[in-house]
Order: sequence, then C-alpha cells, then structure tokens
Amino acid sequence: MKVHLTTLGCPKNQVDSELMLGRLAAAGHPIVERAEEAECLIVNTCAFIDRAREESVNTILALARLKQRGVCRALIVTGCLTQRYGGEILREMPEVDSILGTSGLERIVDLVGQAANREDWASSAPPGYLYDASAPRLLTAKVPYAYVKIAEGCDMGCTFCAIPQFRGKHRSRPLHDVVAEVDNLAKRGVQEAILVSQDTLAYGRDLPGNGDIGDLLLALGEDTRMPWIRPMYLHPAHVNERLLDKLARARIVPYVDMPVQHGDDGVLRAMRRAVTARRMTEIVGQLRAAIADVTLRTTVLVGFPGETPAAFEKLLAFLEDARFDRLGVFTYSPEAGTPSPDYPDQVDPELAAERAAIVQDVQDRIAWERNARLVGAVVDVLVDGPSEDPAFAWEGRTAGQAPEIDGVVYLRDRAAFTAGHFARARIAEVEGYELVGERV
Repeated sequence: MKVHLTTLGCPKNQVDSELMLGRLAAAGHPIVERAEEAECLIVNTCAFIDRAREESVNTILALARLKQRGVCRALIVTGCLTQRYGGEILREMPEVDSILGTSGLERIVDLVGQAANREDWASSAPPGYLYDASAPRLLTAKVPYAYVKIAEGCDMGCTFCAIPQFRGKHRSRPLHDVVAEVDNLAKRGVQEAILVSQDTLAYGRDLPGNGDIGDLLLALGEDTRMPWIRPMYLHPAHVNERLLDKLARARIVPYVDMPVQHGDDGVLRAMRRAVTARRMTEIVGQLRAAIADVTLRTTVLVGFPGETPAAFEKLLAFLEDARFDRLGVFTYSPEAGTPSPDYPDQVDPELAAERAAIVQDVQDRIAWERNARLVGAVVDVLVDGPSEDPAFAWEGRTAGQAPEIDGVVYLRDRAAFTAGHFARARIAEVEGYELVGERV
C-alpha cells in the first residue's frame, strides 16, 4: 500500500515520523511524496498549544477530502493529538480510520496493514515507547542534519505545560545506544546531529550508572565521527559546575539553547520553573565563560496568569542584561489538565500579544547589534541545500544557527559550494537574522 506521511509540530515529532516511515519501508510499503498519490495517509499531529491543535485538525480534514476522490483508501492519525484526545477524535471525526498515540509507534505497520478497519484506542494507555539505534528510520528531509531523541517525557511539572500528559515521565535512552545511532548517522553522510528531548539536561538521571548529559556529550565527541553535535532544550534549573566543566570539554558546537520562560521571580515560581532570574543571569555569564564564542538561544512566555506590568518590566530588564543572541517569544495558552488555567489574574490575550511584540522588538535590537559584528568574519558554514530565495544559489548555517529557527547564511556562487558539505565563507552582509556569505 502506497503511504504518505505528513508531520506537524516539533523536531521530536519529526523523529517519530522517520521511525514510522523506516518501519513501513522495511515492511515493503512504498513511501510517496505527494499525498494525492497515496493509498494510505498518515498525519503525525501536535497538541502542544491551541494553534498546534487547530493546525492538526485542519490538516486531518484537508487530507480526508482526498478519500472522496478514490485514490486514498485510509486515513491514520498519530502523535500527540491522538495520545491526548483519541476518544474524541474517533467520536467526532468519522473521516479517520485508525489512530495511534505516542505510546505505540511500533504498531504503525499493523495499522497500515488493516487500514480499512477502525481501531479502538485505550485512553489509559501510558506513553512508554522509546526507540533504540536498531530501529529502522527513513530520513525524510534532504538536508545534512538529523534530529536524535535522547529521551522521552518530562518530570518537571511546569504549570502551563501538558506534555507529561501525552509524553509521560522522563525516560532516557542508554548512553551507548545514543552513541551508536549518532555514529550510524555519520556513516550515512549526516553532518550534524541535533539532540532533542523534552528535558535534555535530565538525561541519564533515571538510569543508574548511565551518566549524565555531560558524559553523553563527551562520549559522542570521542566515539563518533559526527562533525557537528548540537544539544537543544537545556533547562536552566539543572545547570551546575560539573555540567559546565563537561560542556567546556565536550566536542559540541558553541551553541546553547536554554529556555528561560520569564525574568520575574514571582512568575517563575507560579510556572514552577525551579530557578530564579538572578541564577539564570549567572548561568548566562558562566556559559559565555566556559564556551568560547557561544551563541545563546532562549524562549520566553508572556501573558502567564499574574504577569503584572511590573513583572513584565522585570522580564524586559532581564533580557537587556542577558543579551541573548536568539530568542523565541510565545503567548500563554491555557492547557486543559494543567494548574495554570485555574490561577487568578488571567492576562487578556490581546495584552499578551502586545507584550510579545514588545519582547520581539527588544530582542531584534539586541540580536541585530550582535549580528552586525559578524561582517567580515570568516566562518565555517554547513551548506544545507538550494536557497529558497532566488537571488542566491545556496543557503547554509553557521554553528550559531540551528535549523528552521535561527536564520540562514545565503550563498551566491553556485560553483563554489556543495550541498551537504562544509565550506569556509566570509560574511559580507547582515540583514537582521539573515547573513550573506562569500567563498574564501
């Protein structure tokens, strides 16, 4: 049966999709790029916030219309939306033939094989699946990087986050297994391994004798041939001197993604972030001292219940002090099953949106000032592939640019660069978050 899979949401979902495609391809199901050509459609959904759920539902309905035109015989929905709302989907969306939560991705081959039959979904099924290096995986993107999930789930209990409801408690993969996967990816020509999980710095704590994230990063640098290793989602509450020492010695790109969420201690306590603004400011300084030329990225959440004008001003002051190189800002979204929707002093969504715009303006000024210093610098660039901008031949990234979120380096000379390879380039222009490079 010809299969097409649509992936929504975060890089962790992309890994899940590639694992499902790997199993399907190994079982003999042809994978097609166009949904219109598929006999079986699969949607791997996201349910993190309202906008993600809306996109998931709209995508399901759009693909369901293909069933009316005769080629598609079955529609399967997987991922976070079905893990969280599976029973409702089966009741309210008759267009869906089968569903699968995050706890049973290994069953995808069976579902496609019996795709004409609707499957019951056990709402009590705990999320427990954790893949290993031997699992077949079909890399979907024609790019020189791949995401590697080192753990699943989260134990932090942030009061705004529903992820533990559908991803479960934190579960780490064995260190040797992650090393084996990264080394295998390097042998397949992948140039950058991006380590992801819900709480990356919690890696290893649930496995006696397995070591922590610092041990994993050291092992990856010593025992694999992967040129670039980039850990993402480092919770500041877990940072300590021992970790900083290992980060300084590890062979990783000089890039740290540390979501701070806010800069006011009262809001941080209400969020249950287990860290203060002062401590996060200290950590920023320690990271810059430990890792030469490090690029620091963060995310903040505005409009959380109880975020007063004074609390918001403290957030802005914190961002001025920390001077992050990259920042993503989100507005608070009340999530069912979390404590925060019941908190007093809910912030009007329009006010939250205004505050998000202010944060973005502050960050743009800081980031563009820092980027301007790159003009004339000679840097290593990983060429991802042809440019989406017709004015340039290629686009790539420096070590300080993670895929899809941090901008790119545009490259003009087609003959001077090769997709999937590294090159030395001189930064000739800076346009906000985008850079223009020339071959040295």
